Amino acid sequence: MVAPAALRETPPGNLAIVAAQLLARLIQEFPLGYVPELEWRNFRVTAGVAYYRAGRIALSRQVITDEDSLVVTLKHEYAHLLAVNRNGPRAAGHGPAWRTAMVELGLEPKVRHNYDVARNKPRQRVIYECLKCRQLIVKARKFPRKRAYLHVACGGPIRFKRVESVTVSNPVA
Repeated sequence: MVAPAALRETPPGNLAIVAAQLLARLIQEFPLGYVPELEWRNFRVTAGVAYYRAGRIALSRQVITDEDSLVVTLKHEYAHLLAVNRNGPRAAGHGPAWRTAMVELGLEPKVRHNYDVARNKPRQRVIYECLKCRQLIVKARKFPRKRAYLHVACGGPIRFKRVESVTVSNPVA
Protein backbone atom coordinates (compact mmCIF):
# COMPACT_ATOMS: atom_id res chain seq x y z
CA MET A 1 0.00 0.00 0.00
CA VAL A 2 1.35 3.43 -0.92
CA ALA A 3 1.26 6.07 1.82
CA PRO A 4 -0.83 9.18 1.11
CA ALA A 5 1.12 12.19 -0.14
CA ALA A 6 0.55 14.00 3.17
CA LEU A 7 2.47 11.26 4.98
CA ARG A 8 5.34 11.02 2.46
CA GLU A 9 6.20 14.71 2.52
CA THR A 10 8.98 15.66 4.88
CA PRO A 11 9.49 18.84 6.89
CA PRO A 12 11.59 21.73 5.67
CA GLY A 13 15.37 21.62 5.96
CA ASN A 14 17.18 18.75 7.57
CA LEU A 15 14.64 18.13 10.34
CA ALA A 16 13.71 14.70 8.94
CA ILE A 17 17.36 13.61 9.05
CA VAL A 18 17.84 14.94 12.59
CA ALA A 19 14.62 13.19 13.68
CA ALA A 20 15.72 9.85 12.20
CA GLN A 21 19.14 10.13 13.87
CA LEU A 22 17.63 11.06 17.24
CA LEU A 23 15.11 8.22 17.03
CA ALA A 24 17.91 5.74 16.24
CA ARG A 25 19.85 6.98 19.27
CA LEU A 26 16.79 6.73 21.53
CA ILE A 27 16.10 3.17 20.33
CA GLN A 28 19.69 2.20 21.09
CA GLU A 29 19.80 3.81 24.56
CA PHE A 30 16.20 2.96 25.58
CA PRO A 31 15.15 -0.14 23.59
CA LEU A 32 11.48 -0.86 23.04
CA GLY A 33 11.82 -4.25 21.38
CA TYR A 34 10.66 -2.77 18.07
CA VAL A 35 11.50 0.17 15.84
CA PRO A 36 8.75 2.80 15.88
CA GLU A 37 7.74 4.27 12.56
CA LEU A 38 8.22 8.02 12.20
CA GLU A 39 5.82 10.05 10.07
CA TRP A 40 5.25 13.73 9.40
CA ARG A 41 1.70 15.08 9.46
CA ASN A 42 -0.01 18.42 8.91
CA PHE A 43 -1.12 19.02 12.50
CA ARG A 44 -1.79 22.74 12.94
CA VAL A 45 -1.58 22.94 16.74
CA THR A 46 -0.43 19.52 17.96
CA ALA A 47 3.35 19.06 17.86
CA GLY A 48 3.31 15.26 17.96
CA VAL A 49 1.34 12.12 18.76
CA ALA A 50 2.49 8.68 19.92
CA TYR A 51 0.42 5.76 18.63
CA TYR A 52 1.57 3.04 21.02
CA ARG A 53 -0.66 0.30 19.59
CA ALA A 54 0.72 0.88 16.09
CA GLY A 55 4.26 1.63 17.27
CA ARG A 56 4.31 4.95 15.46
CA ILE A 57 5.21 8.56 16.21
CA ALA A 58 3.65 11.37 14.19
CA LEU A 59 5.28 14.80 14.18
CA SER A 60 3.86 18.04 12.83
CA ARG A 61 5.71 19.57 9.90
CA GLN A 62 3.85 22.83 10.55
CA VAL A 63 4.46 23.20 14.30
CA ILE A 64 8.00 21.79 14.54
CA THR A 65 10.16 24.34 12.77
CA ASP A 66 13.55 24.01 14.50
CA GLU A 67 15.82 21.38 16.02
CA ASP A 68 15.08 22.35 19.63
CA SER A 69 11.33 21.81 19.26
CA LEU A 70 12.02 18.61 17.30
CA VAL A 71 14.20 17.13 20.06
CA VAL A 72 11.75 17.99 22.84
CA THR A 73 8.70 16.74 20.92
CA LEU A 74 10.27 13.51 19.69
CA LYS A 75 11.55 12.68 23.18
CA HIS A 76 8.11 13.51 24.63
CA GLU A 77 6.41 11.10 22.23
CA TYR A 78 9.10 8.44 22.66
CA ALA A 79 8.54 8.68 26.43
CA HIS A 80 4.91 7.66 25.80
CA LEU A 81 6.04 4.55 23.88
CA LEU A 82 8.61 3.77 26.57
CA ALA A 83 6.08 4.12 29.40
CA VAL A 84 3.57 1.84 27.68
CA ASN A 85 6.28 -0.68 26.77
CA ARG A 86 7.39 -0.92 30.39
CA ASN A 87 4.05 -0.63 32.19
CA GLY A 88 1.33 -1.67 29.74
CA PRO A 89 -1.48 0.31 28.11
CA ARG A 90 -2.62 1.84 31.40
CA ALA A 91 0.51 4.02 31.32
CA ALA A 92 -0.49 5.65 28.01
CA GLY A 93 -1.19 9.11 29.42
CA HIS A 94 0.94 11.71 31.17
CA GLY A 95 1.03 9.82 34.47
CA PRO A 96 3.90 8.65 36.69
CA ALA A 97 5.32 6.12 34.17
CA TRP A 98 5.51 8.77 31.45
CA ARG A 99 7.01 11.30 33.87
CA THR A 100 9.70 8.80 34.87
CA ALA A 101 10.49 8.14 31.20
CA MET A 102 10.73 11.88 30.51
CA VAL A 103 13.25 12.34 33.34
CA GLU A 104 15.27 9.37 32.01
CA LEU A 105 15.30 11.01 28.57
CA GLY A 106 16.69 14.19 30.17
CA LEU A 107 13.59 16.38 29.98
CA GLU A 108 11.28 18.06 32.42
CA PRO A 109 7.93 16.20 32.32
CA LYS A 110 5.99 19.00 30.62
CA VAL A 111 2.64 18.04 29.08
CA ARG A 112 2.00 20.96 26.69
CA HIS A 113 4.23 22.88 24.32
CA ASN A 114 4.34 26.64 23.89
CA TYR A 115 5.49 26.79 20.26
CA ASP A 116 4.12 29.46 17.93
CA VAL A 117 1.21 27.93 16.04
CA ALA A 118 -1.46 29.07 13.62
CA ARG A 119 -4.61 28.68 15.67
CA ASN A 120 -7.79 27.55 14.05
CA LYS A 121 -9.30 30.42 12.15
CA PRO A 122 -12.91 30.60 10.98
CA ARG A 123 -13.37 29.27 7.45
CA GLN A 124 -16.84 30.67 6.97
CA ARG A 125 -19.18 33.43 8.07
CA VAL A 126 -22.83 32.55 8.48
CA ILE A 127 -25.11 35.53 7.92
CA TYR A 128 -28.53 35.80 9.53
CA GLU A 129 -30.99 38.67 9.21
CA CYS A 130 -33.48 39.99 11.72
CA LEU A 131 -36.86 40.19 9.98
CA LYS A 132 -38.02 43.01 12.26
CA CYS A 133 -35.11 45.51 12.24
CA ARG A 134 -33.24 44.09 9.20
CA GLN A 135 -29.93 43.97 11.07
CA LEU A 136 -27.44 41.40 9.83
CA ILE A 137 -26.07 38.96 12.42
CA VAL A 138 -22.74 37.24 11.66
CA LYS A 139 -21.88 33.87 13.23
CA ALA A 140 -19.15 31.27 12.72
CA ARG A 141 -21.59 28.35 12.51
CA LYS A 142 -25.17 27.70 11.58
CA PHE A 143 -27.73 27.53 14.35
CA PRO A 144 -29.29 24.11 15.02
CA ARG A 145 -32.44 23.53 12.97
CA LYS A 146 -36.04 23.10 14.15
CA ARG A 147 -35.81 25.99 16.58
CA ALA A 148 -36.93 29.60 16.43
CA TYR A 149 -34.36 32.28 17.18
CA LEU A 150 -35.01 35.85 18.20
CA HIS A 151 -32.80 38.91 17.82
CA VAL A 152 -31.54 39.97 21.25
CA ALA A 153 -31.66 43.69 20.42
CA CYS A 154 -35.25 43.97 19.16
CA GLY A 155 -36.92 40.59 19.75
CA GLY A 156 -37.62 40.02 16.06
CA PRO A 157 -37.28 36.59 14.45
CA ILE A 158 -34.02 35.90 12.67
CA ARG A 159 -33.62 33.86 9.50
CA PHE A 160 -30.68 32.33 7.71
CA LYS A 161 -29.51 34.44 4.78
CA ARG A 162 -26.22 33.03 3.39
CA VAL A 163 -22.80 31.48 4.07
CA GLU A 164 -19.65 33.33 2.99
CA SER A 165 -16.32 31.56 2.80
CA VAL A 166 -13.36 33.20 4.49
CA THR A 167 -9.94 32.75 2.96
CA VAL A 168 -7.45 31.49 5.53
CA SER A 169 -3.79 32.20 5.02
CA ASN A 170 -1.43 29.80 6.78
CA PRO A 171 1.70 31.67 7.89
CA VAL A 172 3.29 28.49 9.27
CA ALA A 173 3.87 26.47 6.12
